[in-house]
Amino acid sequence: MDKQDEKKQGTTKSSSTLTTRCSHGNHISQSNSIPLDITIEILSRLPAKSIVRSRSVSKLWSSITTTPEFIKHRSKKTSPPCVLLIFRKHDKLIVFSSPQHQNTYSHVQDYHIEIPKNGFIRRLDSVHGLICLEGSKQLVICNPTLKRFFPLPEPQGTGDEYNVGGFLGYEPIEGKYKALCIVRGWNTQVLTLEIQESWRVTKPGYTHWPTKDTGRCINGVIYYKAIIFDRVPRHVIFGFDLRYEEFTHIEFPMRNYDRFLMVSYEGRLALISSTSSVVEIWSLEDAGNRKWSYEQFHLCLPPNTSLKGVTDAGELIYTGFSLNRSFCVVYFDPKKNSIRETKFQGIADNQIWQPDRLGFDLVNDFYVLPNHIESFISF
Repeated sequence: MDKQDEKKQGTTKSSSTLTTRCSHGNHISQSNSIPLDITIEILSRLPAKSIVRSRSVSKLWSSITTTPEFIKHRSKKTSPPCVLLIFRKHDKLIVFSSPQHQNTYSHVQDYHIEIPKNGFIRRLDSVHGLICLEGSKQLVICNPTLKRFFPLPEPQGTGDEYNVGGFLGYEPIEGKYKALCIVRGWNTQVLTLEIQESWRVTKPGYTHWPTKDTGRCINGVIYYKAIIFDRVPRHVIFGFDLRYEEFTHIEFPMRNYDRFLMVSYEGRLALISSTSSVVEIWSLEDAGNRKWSYEQFHLCLPPNTSLKGVTDAGELIYTGFSLNRSFCVVYFDPKKNSIRETKFQGIADNQIWQPDRLGFDLVNDFYVLPNHIESFISF
C-alpha cells in the first residue's frame, strides 16, 4: 500500500462515526472527536434546565438524554430534594420550587403548567420525580423537570361515567413506575409505565372506593384509605405491592381516623394528626402482623396553621392559610423538638395573583409536595 492509499485510508478512519443503538431503536451517531461516553458524562453534569434545552438544540443530544442509560446515569448526580409549593388556579398549576433544607429566606423558582382535560383534578401526589394527577376518567402524569404532561390511556370499562380513582407508584427494586386504577369500585387495574401495554385487571378481594386526598407510595407499596362495601360499609387502609401486584388491607389503629394525614414517616406508613400544640403519630412498625406504634409530641405553633406533609428527614411541614408579603413554611422535628422556618419570597407578589386574587382557596387549591427530585423520564 503506498502513502497515498494510506492517507486515504487514514482520512476514512478519522472521519468514521461511532454508532450505538438505543433501547428504543434509535441510532446515535457521534464523531470520534468527542467519544460518546464523554459526551454522556458532560451532558449528565449539566443543570436540569440546560439538559431540557439541549434536547431542542441537537437531535444527537436529544437522543442521548432520552435513553434509559442516560436517565439512570443522571439520577446518580441529581440535586438534593426540594419542596414543591403548587397552587392551582383555573386550568393552570403554578409551581414554586425551593431547596428543602434551606433555612430563613428562600428565593423560589416558579413556572406555570396548563392542566389538560379542562383542568379538572381530584388529587396530586409526587412519586420519585413525577406528579400524578387524578382526573375524572383517567390519570395524567406530570414531569415538572420537563414541564410536560403524559395522559395515561383510559382504563377498561370507564364508559361515559366519571368515577375513576387512581394512584402512581414506584417499585425501587426493578425501577418501574406503575399506575393503579379503581373503576366503579370493583374494576381494579394496573398499568406498567414505559412499556407499551394495556391495563391489566387485578383482584383486590373487596369492592371498595378510595377516599379523598389519600394515597402514598412507600418502599414499593401504594397505601390508600378506602371504603369497603361489605354488608356494613367500613373504612380500612389498602396496600398494593407493586412488585407482586398483590393487595392487603389493614384496619385503622384508632377510631377517629378522619383527622389523620397519611404520610411516609421514617420510611414507614404513618398516620399523623396535629393541632398547634399536640402531634400524634401512629406508625406501621410491622406491616405483615399489622402492628402499630404510637407517639405523642408537644409543640407551639402559630394559630391557623395546617399540617401538609413530612420530609424524608422526619420533619413535619406546616403552612398558613393566607398569603402575606412572604409565604412562610414551618418545619417541626418531633425527635429533636426543634422548629425552623423558611420564608419564600416572591410568592405573594407573583403576577398570577393580580388579575383575580379573590376566590382563590388556599386550603383546597394548594399542595405541598416534599422530597421531590429531578426526573428526565418521559413516556
